[in-house]
Amino acid sequence: MEQSLILITTDVGASEEVYEEVKEKPEIKQAALITGKYDIFAIARADDIREISKVLMTEIRNIDGVRSTTTNVVIK
Repeated sequence: MEQSLILITTDVGASEEVYEEVKEKPEIKQAALITGKYDIFAIARADDIREISKVLMTEIRNIDGVRSTTTNVVIK
């Protein structure tokens, strides 16, 4: 099982709507609205990194209001 930490920056005023959509994705095991440089922190888990990449590229980045993402793969 692979795990990634996803940091999401949203358009102004879009954080809550994006958060609600992100947390409903089955690969997202935890999500939180946060303060600082990023607006949302999410933990994704899947059988392999390709699955996480697919969810990130085809679903999360296509949510209205997502400005950018930074993904960190957990190695241990």
